[in-house]
Amino acid sequence: MGRLRSIAVGATARVASLLLFGWRMAPRRLEVIHLLVRLPQLPQEWEGLRVAHLSDFHVGGRGVSLAMLRRAREVAERFHPDVIALTGDYYDNGQLSDSEGLFQHWPDDSEVVAVLGNHDDRGGDEHIEAVVSELQEAGVRVLRNQSTPISLRGRTAWVVGVDDPYAWRMDDELAFGDVPDDEDVLLYLAHSPAAVSTMPVGRVGVLLSGHTHGGQIRITPSGRIPFIGRLRQLRGAPLRNDPQVFHGVHRIRGAIVVISNGLGVSQVPVRFRAAPHVILIELATATDADAASAACDDVARYVTGRRFRAT
Repeated sequence: MGRLRSIAVGATARVASLLLFGWRMAPRRLEVIHLLVRLPQLPQEWEGLRVAHLSDFHVGGRGVSLAMLRRAREVAERFHPDVIALTGDYYDNGQLSDSEGLFQHWPDDSEVVAVLGNHDDRGGDEHIEAVVSELQEAGVRVLRNQSTPISLRGRTAWVVGVDDPYAWRMDDELAFGDVPDDEDVLLYLAHSPAAVSTMPVGRVGVLLSGHTHGGQIRITPSGRIPFIGRLRQLRGAPLRNDPQVFHGVHRIRGAIVVISNGLGVSQVPVRFRAAPHVILIELATATDADAASAACDDVARYVTGRRFRAT
């Protein structure tokens, strides 16, 4: 009995330690992902072009640290990006909260572009307009099923952004409608990676998204919660547009798809095997050596990266 008691006490202690780590430490252990993305036929002017990606802030949510969110923004700005991309869920559950200026005073030498997420929609039209106004007053271009040309290093780049695909607010046909037929889209912003399913083939360089939090409590390798769609149906919840990919970097429909774990937490203030992310991207031209290194649909042919903890 003494041995069984010792095993039970040890197991209980390990579970308690894991829960404490997932609740108190993991949501604040910011991870920086630095990616070198090689794009075929990248214009010479954009060699070395830098993009910082921030997503899923969830300001005001349980367990969300404003200090960590500020640190994430500082890391992004120290990268001296040409573009800062924000992909939604600024406030948790559609409720405005004191962000202490988190979304204001962006660097003058960075183009800042943004889309909305499903939590931004939850507060209704009044909340949406408040979030859009706050971002726009800070000089952020908010794209709502829209495209915009931006000048990057003396050359025009097209950026497309859609409203949240998860809640069926995306209209990518409208968003891509103003992009000239002979122009590619350098950056495509969508809160949920569900946007990949209808993304125009061969027209997008990089798709940036978040929403999934990498699973947040990542038990399965994919990050997907088993049978979640069926459980939602049984509860009578509205049908949602679930993404086919949940985390990581992929090559889909000719684009590099980058999915951030996001910064904040949603519903449950716990993370497990899904650290909060700042994603820093540097663009380069794909070479003949890259082409020989892997199959044409293998993301490793186009993307190399490293990760480290933020200091």
